Amino acid sequence: MKKNIAVVILVIVVVCALIVSRFWVFGTGQPNDSPTFNNPAAEQDTTPDIDPDIEQEPDTSEEDRLLAEQLEAEIIARREHILEESILLSRGYFYDEAIMLLNEHEELINFETEALEAEIIEAQNSLVRFDGEIKHIFFHSLILYPEALFPNLSVPTGGYNEGFIYQSEMFRLLPQLMERGYVLYDIKDIFSKDADGVMRQHDIYLPPGKRPLVLSMDDPSYHYNKTTPQRFGFANRVVFDEYGEIATEVPTPSGETLITYDGDVHVVIDAFVMEHPEFSYRGTKGIIATTGYMGLFGYDLDELQDDEIRQTVIDICNKFKENGWHFANHSYTHNRTGFWGPESNPNNIRYDVRRWREVIEPLTGQTNIFIAPFGFLLRGEGMQVILENEYDIYCTVDLNQPINIYDTHAVQGRIEIGGYALSRWTNTLNRDFFDVDSVKDPHRPPVLSN
Repeated sequence: MKKNIAVVILVIVVVCALIVSRFWVFGTGQPNDSPTFNNPAAEQDTTPDIDPDIEQEPDTSEEDRLLAEQLEAEIIARREHILEESILLSRGYFYDEAIMLLNEHEELINFETEALEAEIIEAQNSLVRFDGEIKHIFFHSLILYPEALFPNLSVPTGGYNEGFIYQSEMFRLLPQLMERGYVLYDIKDIFSKDADGVMRQHDIYLPPGKRPLVLSMDDPSYHYNKTTPQRFGFANRVVFDEYGEIATEVPTPSGETLITYDGDVHVVIDAFVMEHPEFSYRGTKGIIATTGYMGLFGYDLDELQDDEIRQTVIDICNKFKENGWHFANHSYTHNRTGFWGPESNPNNIRYDVRRWREVIEPLTGQTNIFIAPFGFLLRGEGMQVILENEYDIYCTVDLNQPINIYDTHAVQGRIEIGGYALSRWTNTLNRDFFDVDSVKDPHRPPVLSN
């Protein structure tokens, strides 16, 4: 009995000792492999358990933020670009193209693009039919150094003084044409044949206050410097610059030869339209009326036998067409006697047209526009030669610029802008185009002709 009681007491003592030992270890926070439930430091550690056997992904939140900011900046830049391009397109009356550009990329559409689209649609819907007279003006090459050609301003002078304008006058008249609402318009969009082959004059729609203007430039052979003792005063030839753009080669009084972008009518028009797209309806510039007997753009007929030079001239013509210009047959001979005058001979007309098509058309490409030398209006058999060669837009010279539509062709009169017009046709120019006194150079001699 006593033995059993001793055993029980011993067991109780051992159990109590184990309990006390266990409580001391947990309560004092001594290092142990067991969880530290009552350790205050452990309660502050919120680091999640990491399984060493699982590969952990690096923190990419900062990288994602930077990438998002970069993408947003790119979207803003692209949107700004299409907004600017769409504005330029709409200023040049490319309304549908501007709207298409604004909607081309869905990720770029926002309140800005939608607001601009609404403005463009409103502008397009505001176009009105033009019911007035369609004017047509033309120029010869620009006089760059008038002091070389006209040293004595008191002596009445013909020739270049009558038919040409100064570069400075060209600079002054273009803004006035634009201020009066003129917009360069494609003559082929005014006159063309319908499906039955009958010539029609088409309706023109422009913003209120705008009116169409056809513009042409005659005789771009650049033989002018060769006919003067000074050998300068005009551009020598048309060339390409280092970027493949049209430029003019200009000799100066000091003996230099410069490459310029304002040496003649076409490059001045190109630059003006680039700055003022609203002056041109859908990129139209005008018509370059080419003759043949003196070559083209400063390259003589013998030079055009060289394959490289010939290809350069072809490339120049193609670049002009790309820039919004048409070409016209202005005759091969530009000869009044027996050709383009009261005594015109149909056989001579036939020869002239054939030679232009053989020599010049391979350079410029085909055209249906004929601009008559001296503005002479052929009749009868002579006109029939023109029509047989598929020239169905025929331009003359007429102060009143009338338009006559026939079943087979259209005839439009043009007015020359040169020294004679600035001196003799001031009433017409003041009324219809620009203020002559503010355009005409004071250092211009009187014209010789009455």
